[in-house]
Amino acid sequence: MFPVDQIIFLLIRGSISALFEPMFWMILALVGYQYWQLQRNQIRMFGVYGYTLRRQVTLAAIYGLIGGLVGSFLLVSVGLTVNQLGLAYIWPVALVLMAIHMRFLCFAYAGGLVALSSVLFGWPEVNVPQVLSLVAILHITESILIFISGRYSAVPLIMRREDGKMVGAFSLQNFWPLPLVMLGAVSMPEASIPAGGVIDMPDWWPLLPLNLEVTEGYKWIYAMTSVIAALGYSDVAIASLPGERRRQSAYHLAIYSIVLLILAVLSARYHWLQAVAALVSPLGHELLIQWDNRRELNGAPRYIPPDEGIMILDTVVDSPARKIGLQPGDIIYYLAGIPINNGYDLSHALSYAPPEFSVQIKRDNKEHHFQAKFANGERRLGIILVPQGNEEHFVEMRDERFWLWEWLKRAGRR
Repeated sequence: MFPVDQIIFLLIRGSISALFEPMFWMILALVGYQYWQLQRNQIRMFGVYGYTLRRQVTLAAIYGLIGGLVGSFLLVSVGLTVNQLGLAYIWPVALVLMAIHMRFLCFAYAGGLVALSSVLFGWPEVNVPQVLSLVAILHITESILIFISGRYSAVPLIMRREDGKMVGAFSLQNFWPLPLVMLGAVSMPEASIPAGGVIDMPDWWPLLPLNLEVTEGYKWIYAMTSVIAALGYSDVAIASLPGERRRQSAYHLAIYSIVLLILAVLSARYHWLQAVAALVSPLGHELLIQWDNRRELNGAPRYIPPDEGIMILDTVVDSPARKIGLQPGDIIYYLAGIPINNGYDLSHALSYAPPEFSVQIKRDNKEHHFQAKFANGERRLGIILVPQGNEEHFVEMRDERFWLWEWLKRAGRR
């Protein structure tokens, strides 16, 4: 029987020890810098920001710890070790791909190419099932983090489409420091292996055996070691609500990752599957991104001015709007009994509203009534409106069709 309780105890202990490693705090500092940049852009566009920097960084650390435990448990469960991963080959390939496009800085591409080279040419010498399992497990972990992250780090944007029209959107970006606990295999004389302190594993484990010979009289012993990694997620919500977009991305990424993990584990037994799994890693990931992005970019924009009322793009943290539960996409019709059709109407209504006032909105074609009150005597509701078309600060929106083979084709013409 698989010793779940003992494994989880060791993983928790290893994750806690990782908190005292300088690398964890260096990555967390970089995460904080990224969120600071996003906050500056938000202030430049709207004059306010949605979430405090402290909350962003704290949640990133908490979710990173959760992701580290989940990823570590999956890594240990399949028996993945650091011995034959070939990270010395994967990282340089990843950096070269990053020079082509930033989003290619992903082990799905670099790991898949290294694995495919190993299958076809016998170089570099890596354990292909383990390399691809690492790619799959990291993406399974990422899909879980995307799903549980919810609304935080959804940054409102004003985007100008290719036709020149201004629309509201959300930049969905997350960064997580990931304290992983991985296995390292060490050969030891059987006579020197201590009777206690070793966890007995079931006969079926590991699912990913080592392709290394062991000297007669010696035996492989697996030891746990901490590795600090990082995960990032970048997306945009134009036709969908931020939470809905996250759930879709997480669901599709999980399907891709689970399929890849199954292929990787089976390829340890059926060698011909290694080439298939190595191709699925980069091509499946690229197909997923292209399909997801095209569907979102070609969909009808959700955050545009309505025929009547004003639409909320986002609310400000600790504001009256956030406290009463107003959400992106809500349409305000009345405030304190005064009809609202533009920003000037809203300013007028807020000027004459009593300390406690009513807000009438429409959400998903249903009317809702809320009672709000001003905070700290400030006459503000705390909402960011969808763009009206005359904004000075915006980002360009482009339908990116950038496949690896298209880049190679363009490079060949030069």
